Amino acid sequence: MNVENLARCSMYLLSLGLLVASSGCGGVYDSSARGIVSLDGKSLPRGAVTFHPVSGGPAAYSMIREDGSYAIRTGREDGLPAGEYEVSVSANEPSVAQSSNGGPPPPGKLITPAWYRMKETSGLKFTVKPGKNEINLDLSTKPPAGWNPAKKS
Repeated sequence: MNVENLARCSMYLLSLGLLVASSGCGGVYDSSARGIVSLDGKSLPRGAVTFHPVSGGPAAYSMIREDGSYAIRTGREDGLPAGEYEVSVSANEPSVAQSSNGGPPPPGKLITPAWYRMKETSGLKFTVKPGKNEINLDLSTKPPAGWNPAKKS
C-alpha cells in the first residue's frame, strides 16, 4: 500500500470512528428515572407507575418489580424527556377469581389508595433533569388534606 492510499484509508477510518462516536450508545431520551415504590414504608411488589408530562406529549411508564423497583420507559425506549411530570401509581393484589365468560380474570383487591391512581389527585409532582434521576415514591395510606372521594349514588 502506498502512502496516498494509506492516508485515504486513515481518513476513512477516522471519519467512520467519529460517526460511530457521535451516534452514541444511549437511547432517544436524554433522561432516565428509576426508584423504589413503597406504601407506608414497605416496598410494593407489583403495579404500575406512570409519568405524565405537564407540557403534553406521551406518558412514560414502568411496571413495578417484585422488589418495589421501577425504571421508566417511553413507548419501547428506555428513559423519558427532561421536564415536569405528574405521577400516578396503581397496584392491585393478584386476581384469584376466574371470569365467568372465559375472558380475563377481574383485577384483584386494590393495594394503592384511590388518590394515587390519577395524576390530578396523586400529589406526586417531579422535575426530571437530563441524565439519571432517582425518584423514590413513598406512598401513604393516610389521605391527603382535602381528599374527598366522589360519593356513589
